[in-house]
Amino acid sequence: MSKPSFQTNDMTLFHGDCREIIPSLSGVATVITSPPYNLNKRASGGGTSKKSYDGWYPDDLPEDEYQAEQKSVVSELLKITEGSIFYNHRIRYAWHSRNRYRVPSNIYHPLQWLSDFPIWCEIIWHRGGTTGHANGRFRLADERVFQIGKPHVFHDLGMTTVWSITPSRNVGHVCTFPEELVERCILSATNPGDTILDPYMGSGTTGVVAKKLGRKFIGIERDADYFALAVSRVSDTSLLDATHPSGGDRHGE
Repeated sequence: MSKPSFQTNDMTLFHGDCREIIPSLSGVATVITSPPYNLNKRASGGGTSKKSYDGWYPDDLPEDEYQAEQKSVVSELLKITEGSIFYNHRIRYAWHSRNRYRVPSNIYHPLQWLSDFPIWCEIIWHRGGTTGHANGRFRLADERVFQIGKPHVFHDLGMTTVWSITPSRNVGHVCTFPEELVERCILSATNPGDTILDPYMGSGTTGVVAKKLGRKFIGIERDADYFALAVSRVSDTSLLDATHPSGGDRHGE
């Protein structure tokens, strides 16, 4: 069993590589995560280009290596998870010369590495805005949340497969989950007291929401700065426990 770097009664956080830690875990009810998207965020020079990428996490693996890694991680997650894996990703176009791995369609779709797994549901996350430049095509305004594997419980909250949620921005991390997205996954597919895992914890949003809603949490993050930020955020969440002790009464929010 890997040794946690931070632990409380309901929270276990690991500073390390999720590929090494996941096989040692057990008792996970549901996974909620958003891995790095492999956006190849590399500045080609100085000036404005370099400044725009300051603080961006390493995100430039060869695409075939990236897809193989993601497929391996999901496979290991399925072995230790009782219910579903909520896996957030996006469609990426591959027309730019920086894309070292190409496919005939010039598009990287998450189903290229998820199609071998049992997808229970595909959720479209409408972000309420656009990302990137037009570049001769319609602007992107959505991402995907793939629910992989049948949930071990299901609470019907009346939601459809299209979720309109505004993205969030947390100090210290360039890309963060909105809490509402995590909350919907937790309330629909877990019970109070269940253990939730995020193998790409980042700034710890999944842990923050899990704690607010009375769930246990396991988080893994290999970046030292993000890990420290996550520890700080989930520690501060203890102040909110009295407001939402079980999370069972927030379905209408």
